[in-house]
Amino acid sequence: MIPRTLAKTISGSLKPGFIAIIYGPRRVGKTVLLNQLFESLPLEKLFLNGDTQETRDLLNTTAETSLTQVVKGYQTIVIDEVQRIPNIALALKIIIDKFPEKTILVSGSTSLKLARGIPEELTGRTLKFRLYPLSTVEMTGGHPNFEKPYYLEEQLVCGGYPYLQHLATPQEKKQYLASIVEDYLFRDILELREVVASDNLRKLATLLAFQIGSQVSLNELANTLKIDVKTVSRYLYLLEQGFIIFELGAFSRNLRKEVVKSKKYYFWDLGIRNALLGLFSPLAARGDIGALWENFLAVERLKKHEYERQLVQTYFWRTYEKAEIDWIEMKGGTIEAYEFKWQPKTGHTPKAFRENYGVETKSISKDNYLDFIGG
Repeated sequence: MIPRTLAKTISGSLKPGFIAIIYGPRRVGKTVLLNQLFESLPLEKLFLNGDTQETRDLLNTTAETSLTQVVKGYQTIVIDEVQRIPNIALALKIIIDKFPEKTILVSGSTSLKLARGIPEELTGRTLKFRLYPLSTVEMTGGHPNFEKPYYLEEQLVCGGYPYLQHLATPQEKKQYLASIVEDYLFRDILELREVVASDNLRKLATLLAFQIGSQVSLNELANTLKIDVKTVSRYLYLLEQGFIIFELGAFSRNLRKEVVKSKKYYFWDLGIRNALLGLFSPLAARGDIGALWENFLAVERLKKHEYERQLVQTYFWRTYEKAEIDWIEMKGGTIEAYEFKWQPKTGHTPKAFRENYGVETKSISKDNYLDFIGG
């Protein structure tokens, strides 16, 4: 069992009177994480599984007496797959109002259903955490730094879904990732019944898989899919909420030549991206290594910030004259700029950026990436 970095973060954040919610896509190890946390909790604890009818029957009620019977005698209540339980938001509110000394920890497969199932009643009463596929820190834990780059090919081609660590051959890993795409990836989104043509959702994700690291035009996507721009925008939102992709906006202080409204999209897991395209060839035979590297560093950096609970704003920067910087971070008013290069190269800061912001870019390559991603 691979220790998850988020376990320590959550353990240090739990407090009575609040509901800690773990979001994340299917198959990234939320149940395993909950069990790790549960084992570390003191006595007087209760574990309930929302997949079972027994748990749904116990908690699908707003009767205070019934809910009291379920949780009395326990200091901590842990509920897995909470989005499967009808009326769970109101039930949790009743419990936490009556027993503010208790601590509640729940998980669910995506933010979509949880956002709809845990509405305004619990505003200000929740602590939110996101669990992603394995980070470099988790996948290479216990190995010295000089060995960690040997994992790069696996990470860039197959990604970080935990079960892959139990599979021995590339073919097994390819089949597993294909099954994730077919059986799990879009399920929660489609169950919302907001997608008129489900094949368009997959086609959109596939188009984005070809364009990681590039500016995306909603009009071009709409024209290709033969749907309207508003539908594309809504589908992008659903893909983001389903933890399939995330967006990166353009950084600008409204200087005349800066690109302002464009966005780039990356995948939370490169194995999923490659499965959508059916591309599992070795790195030496690929023409998309630059895009893979950029996506990898972006997502690993975000995992680091998320698990360390750091509030950092992230962007890319580009001008209409094609000057660009891959990654911009703002924290406490400080700007840091990074260029992502697979092969080690001397960084070059665009003149316009240096003159207007007084910041030099740092080049992140396979020779120095571990410090950047917290490895």
